Amino acid sequence: MTGRTTTRVHSAGQMQDQRWHALAFDRCALGGISVYTQIYIGLALYMYSHVSTPGYISILLTIPFALLMLFLAFETAKNTDPNTGVIPFSAGKHFEKPVLFVFLLLHLFNAQLVFTSLGAMLLEVMPEHSLWQLALLITLSLAWANSGRKEDALARLARFLKWVVFLLLLYVALTSMPHGSAAHFFPLLGYGWKTIGSGAVWMCGAVSGCVWPLIRPQDRKSLSPMLERKSRVILIVLLSILAGSAAMAVSVWLMPFFAMAASETMGWRLMPMTHMTPSIPAWSMETVGVLLLFYLALSYNVAQASALLSQIAGRLAASGWMTLLLLLLLMPCAALQYGGILETLSRIAFLRGPVTLILVLMLYLGSVYFRKRKDTSK
Repeated sequence: MTGRTTTRVHSAGQMQDQRWHALAFDRCALGGISVYTQIYIGLALYMYSHVSTPGYISILLTIPFALLMLFLAFETAKNTDPNTGVIPFSAGKHFEKPVLFVFLLLHLFNAQLVFTSLGAMLLEVMPEHSLWQLALLITLSLAWANSGRKEDALARLARFLKWVVFLLLLYVALTSMPHGSAAHFFPLLGYGWKTIGSGAVWMCGAVSGCVWPLIRPQDRKSLSPMLERKSRVILIVLLSILAGSAAMAVSVWLMPFFAMAASETMGWRLMPMTHMTPSIPAWSMETVGVLLLFYLALSYNVAQASALLSQIAGRLAASGWMTLLLLLLLMPCAALQYGGILETLSRIAFLRGPVTLILVLMLYLGSVYFRKRKDTSK
């Protein structure tokens, strides 16, 4: 054997750069999973009953909003302070912690939606069990899983699990196709453009999390690969939105509008494909796929919230006890499954879009000011 192997890695520095590159896009993929999860939950929480059959159009209409958010996030990230790796804030140093606190609240709200949806799904598939006990088990297991682990471990785990979730849900969608009808898509505009537009505004809150991999204060080395390959970051976000629109379209294929508007439980709405097909393997696969999806998204949002809380408190790293505290705060709402809580969450959820947009715009203006001040000081 006289063949010669070739490699792009010729030094320890190049190897380290490749690791940062892989980690950066693993984080982006994990953020994309979170966006898709929020859209998936939004279908059951809002879209089926308020928008009905043209809900997939509402989801597609969020693409311009997502692109605007990404543009502001990219421009902001370019001006990250090279010395600290922190994005400057427009209102001055003393406003940094309040802005981070709002970021913390947004992550906690996303985590609350996922935790509540996870409880609803478990109550649907295991009605004989106590939801309080199941919620406590989830809390303790996630707190233990996040204790003493590096933040990068979750992103690297998602690299593999995202394909498992995708294949499970794809199998369920394909096996459910013979049980649907194209007639369910009519009328194409449902209740009209007003409801489609209101659904798009609500869903903007679900996709607003697309900016977190870019604007969360972090090491400059994890930002550089994203800034060098913007198209890949944008593609991940677009695929998440398209996947959410496809999930809505599959639901429309399976359910007529009156089935969507029926007063079913949240758990029933989260797994419509299993109720429209007689396949037991499909039921099992959708249950496992949605469970893994919710676990990933819940872990991601709680880990982000824990890291932000540590930063606000001046700590170097989040601890398992901090994660446990946050999950305990979310547990009562997840364990109490009744319409009032779900209706309140649905009413508040759309605020994520404008709040995140205002914060990203503030960061963008602050980064522009930082750049101009740096240029004038030279």
